[in-house]
Amino acid sequence: MTLFPVFAGLVVGQVALRGLLAHPLLPLWVKTSVFWTVPLTAVTWMFIMAADDPFLFPETAPCPREPYQEGVIGSGKVSGVSTPFPPRAYCEWEDGTVYELAPGAEFVFWVFFALTVVPLAAGLWHALRDPQSLLR
Repeated sequence: MTLFPVFAGLVVGQVALRGLLAHPLLPLWVKTSVFWTVPLTAVTWMFIMAADDPFLFPETAPCPREPYQEGVIGSGKVSGVSTPFPPRAYCEWEDGTVYELAPGAEFVFWVFFALTVVPLAAGLWHALRDPQSLLR
């Protein structure tokens, strides 16, 4: 069941990209912006997903294996958590205390995501309004 949504997303993305490139009113820099924002969005997403990874540098792990001194930041056991979408990485202590690991990267991700989605939505809108323009 996972393959169908992926295939549908790829088809919609292809139609949106073709509609974006065929749009007569958008300037060239808007049309080409998708080609540099998509890789930057992906790199930012990977940075967020790896922010709680203790295996890269175990001695400087962002979520320490042993708890800090009682009352400094949380108490008890700590675990690193990352969610794929919306991308978020944080340390969570036993008592519910949460420490965000990459809030700046999350903001950058959403900026790049918007710079990707808005032009593609305009391209999809154009493709749906004028499908004949995709054939030229």
